[in-house]
This record gives sequence, C-alpha cells and structure tokens, in this order.
Amino acid sequence: MTRKAREAVADTPPVIEAHRGDSANAPENTLAAFRRALELGVLWIELDVHPAKDGTLMVLHDDTVDRTTNGSGAVCDLRADELGRLDAGYWFAPTFSGERIPQLREVMELVAPTRTGLNVEIMASPAGADVPRAVVELLRRFGKERHYVVSSFDLPALRQVRAIAPEITLALIGSGPEILAHARQHRLPWIHADHVTVDERLLTEAHERGIRVNAWTVDDPATLGRWRAMGLDKLCTNRPADMLTAKV
Repeated sequence: MTRKAREAVADTPPVIEAHRGDSANAPENTLAAFRRALELGVLWIELDVHPAKDGTLMVLHDDTVDRTTNGSGAVCDLRADELGRLDAGYWFAPTFSGERIPQLREVMELVAPTRTGLNVEIMASPAGADVPRAVVELLRRFGKERHYVVSSFDLPALRQVRAIAPEITLALIGSGPEILAHARQHRLPWIHADHVTVDERLLTEAHERGIRVNAWTVDDPATLGRWRAMGLDKLCTNRPADMLTAKV
C-alpha cells in the first residue's frame, strides 16, 4: 500500500460492528440486542450460530444454554422448539425477561430489509452437522450471499462454504499473524483478529495483500483514534453506541 493510500485509510474511522448485537445494553444474541443495534444505525452486526438437534440454526455463542438462559444442556441435544421456550433475557435484566434464543432465520427476517450487514460466525459443530450448507441456504434464500460475511475459527468450515458458494465473503478468526498467513494461502479477503494481536505492521502487511482486518473485541472508546490512525478496517465491539459517538 502506498503512503497516499495509507493516509486515505487513516482518514476514515473503522466501521463499527456490534458484537452479538448491542450486547452492552441488551442480552447478547437476542432479537432485543439486534433491534437496539439497528436503531443505532450500525453498518454491521456479528452473531454466532449453532445447530439444534433437528439442524435448525440457532443464534447463541456457547455450545450449551447454561450461561445465557434458564435452561441447561448442549444446544445440539435440544430441538429448536425446546430451545425457543427458554428465557434468554432474564439473566441480563428483569426487563428482558421472556427474550428467546432466536433462529438465524428470524434474525435475517429482521435485518435483511435494512442496510446493515451480518457477520455470521460458524461455531464449532458436532460431527455430521452440515452448518456451512445450512448457512449458505439461508443467505441465498434472503438474497444476501453477496452482502453478508461468514466467519469462523474453523478454516475447514470456511472452505466448505467456499466450495458451495464461492461468491460469499469469508473471514478467518484468530490470532492476527497466524490467520493472516492462512488468509494469504487460501485467498481469504478478511481476517478477524484478536485486537491484542493487531498492530500497524500486521495491518500494513494485510493491506498490501488486499486483505482487510476486523479487530475484536474493543470496548474502550478512547482507543478509537489509535485504531483509526493505524488504518483498521472494522472494529467489533460490545459497546457500539459509545464507539459511534466517540470523538476522534
């Protein structure tokens, strides 16, 4: 990247991505959190998917329901209707009592009519669960296969997505230097890197090879100016409202 190009990048704040929705102000990965993120006007929302016992793609981070619902057990051992009856909001605040674990289809029904993009993270799945294909089918059903991003720590899962739908934008998640090497090898357009592994050298190397960088999870608005000056492309945060109003 030329000096002029680096300066142009530095003049643009990183795009703000709402991590699991507006998860600082609503229970993560619920429709309430996604609605609040949309109300903020974020350009991107990150979410996580696991398959239910019947294969339905459910939106939650953990592979069990214990932390974020009033239930217990592995997501893959419960049917979608069983998961849908759990309370996924009361743990955050009583005012969110009754919030449910949404299906990915429900989130896409909410987000697809807007200009906001989705970063769909494929989590580790049980053997035999064809999550990459299910994700592709949903993106195509909503006409978003060229607009949304599919990400994962699991490189084989991303390669499965590419084999089915090469038009979908892919992002590998992990430690910056390691995933940058894999992105170069497999021609991935994005890396989503742990923010502590992102520095100016990594960004320069990535940009020189046409690879863009999303840093996670950054919650201190005071650092936004530094990320902007470094030329970071996207910043994933639990505090999108604070990041969007931060003065840099």
